[in-house]
Amino acid sequence: INIILTKDNNSYRSFYNALLHEGYRDLAALLQDGIPAVSSGNRKSSMDGMTSYGQLKTILCEGGVPQRPVVFVTRPKLVDAIKKKLYCLGSDSGWVTVYGMAGCGKTVLTAEALRDPQLLEDCFPGGVHWISVGKQDKAGLLIKLQNLCSRLEHDSTLSQRPPLNIEEAKDRLRLLMLRKYPR
Repeated sequence: INIILTKDNNSYRSFYNALLHEGYRDLAALLQDGIPAVSSGNRKSSMDGMTSYGQLKTILCEGGVPQRPVVFVTRPKLVDAIKKKLYCLGSDSGWVTVYGMAGCGKTVLTAEALRDPQLLEDCFPGGVHWISVGKQDKAGLLIKLQNLCSRLEHDSTLSQRPPLNIEEAKDRLRLLMLRKYPR
């Protein structure tokens, strides 16, 4: 913690989000009061309205978007195809599904598409929330749903207890999506 405190505010937020993402909700709760606030004005560059690299990195980190792997092969046609589909979400609500065999690069391609600052600014001005689901037993799924509820309710004035079961989590997420995140 002492090392993180010597860094900037983004390091603290990233550490907090990593604890949440990895299932250490109790530890994250202990750090929650110290999370530096991010104002909406902080996320834009004053020069041209574009999101700066540091701000982009913070937005992706806070949303749990995976980092680029050490060994990275650029596939611009596939990344552009995903970007085009994501841009469609700017005007219409819906989902973009990326599918393929295990290990073919779905996660890397999608995360790379989200690294486009213009895409984030145009289509996801409130940031993104990355969720990896995969095969889960009910307990694992509940933990992921609780984590998502916590992330989406992070700036809520009311501190809500985590959902106790999958049905309650689905209902809370449905209401959050309708009321707070309609896009």
